[in-house]
Amino acid sequence: MFLRDSFFYMAGIGFMALAKAKNILKVYSTPKPYDISSSEKCIEYDLRVVEDWLTHLRRYSPDDNALAGKSVLELGPGSDLGIGIYLLSKGCSQYNACDVNDIMSSTPDNFYEELFKKLESMDRKTDISFLKKQLKEAKAGRPSRLNYQVRKDFDILSAFGKASIDLVFSQAAFEHFDDINATVSQLSSVCRPGTRLAVLVDLKTHSRWIRDKDPNNIYRYSKCVYNAFWFRGIPNRVRPFQYKEALERFGWKDISITPLTKIKSCSGMNKTFADEKNQMDCLSVMICARKP
Repeated sequence: MFLRDSFFYMAGIGFMALAKAKNILKVYSTPKPYDISSSEKCIEYDLRVVEDWLTHLRRYSPDDNALAGKSVLELGPGSDLGIGIYLLSKGCSQYNACDVNDIMSSTPDNFYEELFKKLESMDRKTDISFLKKQLKEAKAGRPSRLNYQVRKDFDILSAFGKASIDLVFSQAAFEHFDDINATVSQLSSVCRPGTRLAVLVDLKTHSRWIRDKDPNNIYRYSKCVYNAFWFRGIPNRVRPFQYKEALERFGWKDISITPLTKIKSCSGMNKTFADEKNQMDCLSVMICARKP
């Protein structure tokens, strides 16, 4: 076990150095498991993400019309507007999204063409012309039900205003936020009373090879060593109990944290993460909460 832990400690250093170099060179890859050129896989991913959110919301707080007439906010939407378009097709009144990096501008048109075909095949009653119009207006920078904002300061309060949101979704983005307390504070301002939140947090190492071999690799290092490779967007190493504390601090209630994937062996972790409250066996979680 010592040899294994030593190997992954050194390997992780190499991957963190590579990640920082890519950041300096402004090489930003797709946040999805698939490249946007793989349209069919990306579309299936978008649809699956939405259905997973809604499934967890129904378990958390049963509501047959969870989306009807709701203003939705997605934090860290990623490489395309597929999720927003699907949410509009399912009845939400407004899709809002905020990200630091504008990688949607490079989404090929054929992705959306394939998405519209898929949605029409799923339900002939879907108003495809309406969805196409919203996409066209959004891409032209005009008012649209697809309200996509790119902000380097990630100031969601300035982007959307107070008490404008009914539902909050996020898929593997919260772990990239530098200041969770600041993000939750702003969420508390933009959300109306009764807002529900469903957020998937990927707690694992993010570098593609080592995340499969040693998913908890980023937790092997002291704060000093990890910070030596810091860049904006690096996994923040915030654990589930800390997300719960942040939500409670700003008044959120009925907080539910559901482990989605787990691991058996957690050897070689830095002493910072030794306490059982860190739940180092959890690799990903779904967080649901309600603003009273």
